[in-house]
Amino acid sequence: MIKIDIAEIDKQHARWLKIIEGFRAVGVGHLTDAAGFAAAEQALAELLEYTRMHFASEEAIMARHGYPGLAEHHVRHGELMAAVEKMLAEIRAHKSKLTPLKLNLLATIWLFEHIAKEDQEFGSYVHRTGHAEG
Repeated sequence: MIKIDIAEIDKQHARWLKIIEGFRAVGVGHLTDAAGFAAAEQALAELLEYTRMHFASEEAIMARHGYPGLAEHHVRHGELMAAVEKMLAEIRAHKSKLTPLKLNLLATIWLFEHIAKEDQEFGSYVHRTGHAEG
């Protein structure tokens, strides 16, 4: 797991990734059938709930540290929320057989890139400015 060395955020990222791994454990091999849709719907609903809490927590920590990239980070969070909400609507409407596969790709690409790049930049800022929380 990618860590940014801020304990609270790293713990939340670990939980976030467990939700996604739970989806993969059920959905892999069934990404375009009923089992994949059911796993994707459950994972998306849980992911949305947890993501809302995580983003609020992460942004509060950023505000507490006076992070200059907070506004841009908030925009990125909004983009992810919109993508996940759109996928949940597609799953519930059975609009596309590819939606579970798209969730798998979103989790792999967006989340890991976001943690590795944007969140890592924040972690570096906190440590560079001497405000480490542990």
